[in-house]
Amino acid sequence: MGRRKELAKNTAILTVGRVCTQCINFLLLPFYTAMLSTGAYGTFDLMLTYSMLLLPLVGWQLHQGLFRFMLDDRQNTARHTVLFSTLLFFSVIQCGAYLAVFALIQAIVHVEHAYFLLVYVILQVFNAMLMQFVRGLGKSVVYTVASFIAATATALFNVLALTCFHGGLTGLLISTLLAQSLTLLYLLAASGCRNYLSLRCIQPAIFKQVGAYSIPLVPNNLAWWVVNASDRTIVSYFLGAAANGVYSIANKFSNVFVNFYNILNLSWAETVSLHYTDADRDEFLTETMNAMFQLFAAGCFGMAACMPFFFPVFIDAKYHDAYPQILILLYAMLFRVLVGLYSCVYVAQKNAKKIAETSISAAVINIAVDLLLIQKIHIFAASISTLAAFLILFLVRYRDVNRTVHMKLKRSVAVGCLLMGGCLLYTYYCGNRWIQAGALVLTIGYAIGANWEMLRMGARFVRSKLHTK
Repeated sequence: MGRRKELAKNTAILTVGRVCTQCINFLLLPFYTAMLSTGAYGTFDLMLTYSMLLLPLVGWQLHQGLFRFMLDDRQNTARHTVLFSTLLFFSVIQCGAYLAVFALIQAIVHVEHAYFLLVYVILQVFNAMLMQFVRGLGKSVVYTVASFIAATATALFNVLALTCFHGGLTGLLISTLLAQSLTLLYLLAASGCRNYLSLRCIQPAIFKQVGAYSIPLVPNNLAWWVVNASDRTIVSYFLGAAANGVYSIANKFSNVFVNFYNILNLSWAETVSLHYTDADRDEFLTETMNAMFQLFAAGCFGMAACMPFFFPVFIDAKYHDAYPQILILLYAMLFRVLVGLYSCVYVAQKNAKKIAETSISAAVINIAVDLLLIQKIHIFAASISTLAAFLILFLVRYRDVNRTVHMKLKRSVAVGCLLMGGCLLYTYYCGNRWIQAGALVLTIGYAIGANWEMLRMGARFVRSKLHTK
């Protein structure tokens, strides 16, 4: 199978589950904003945020190492058994240590809803391990179904907790744990992991080898947490939980956009690693990267152009202050897409140290800008600091990657994005519906023009399939 067809196939499989997932979560936004106060929603968001901080500290990113090392020899069952048995064994030990430390801290300092931080992190460690295990085996369908179950069950249980049981914040936390538990049960049943488990195959040397790759990813993930979540902590501290609730809703829209990129990134990382040594590597990576970026730029601008019409209808009025933040966060996530497209080269090179170093610099910038501006421009400080962090991180990785791999962003692509982005920067805030409608038409034209070749290829593919039938 050709490299682009392989990338397209894997992406299509992963997209099916994620599209359904995003639609479900997105359609529930009016429900959440109507049922929860800004303070309650802000607190729930913070609990999830702090869980994401603890996850890399507990799991040491061993799941990422498992996937990367399984790619080196996808057909070697014996090798996979050694990798999975070893890393799962050490993950159990690490979760046991986390439980002991957590119990000690809780005995000294009372943390409200501490049970959620404990159970959710442990569930996430094992879910992440099994999710990357099935990816390493090439079982994209199982990965997709597990993702779908996690999101769908969370949404369903959340609705039941709020409407039938009137559980409020506590109900949301418990229902989220139940959904993650259900996902874990599915993965245990569908992954076939029992066939890859053997105590005799546990090798500390393998743990050391994979750990040399995975452990440098811990500060990288902590840096990502800072970039993504420190804003919420700072907003909550200086402006209150209600302001964080508003900011969280603004992030929902940009998260929908970047989550679609994350689907492709799963296949992109695999493709770059598998074909990194090809003779025409630079040409392939450059052409594919530019095509993918244009696709996501069109998606970003399309969301921005629709937002003036969509937001007032879909979101409760008490969250109206979220609207001005959305465009800035969408642009921040567009730079995050660029960061991800270039970061996969580091994954192929197994250069986790470089990933960590550049991410930490972005985290420092994010916190500095946020703290500098929070008292002056309030919530805008959080969104602007996120944009600044991802912009600088892109520039750093772009320059660094191109020292070893020729992977340039085409001038025509960059200029087109700058012009379209600048136009929307005016129309988004102008308040004139006729101008905003014109911007929407212009954006559609840009999306078609920028992705014309991809659309033609897609049309030819569909015609060929219909003709075959």
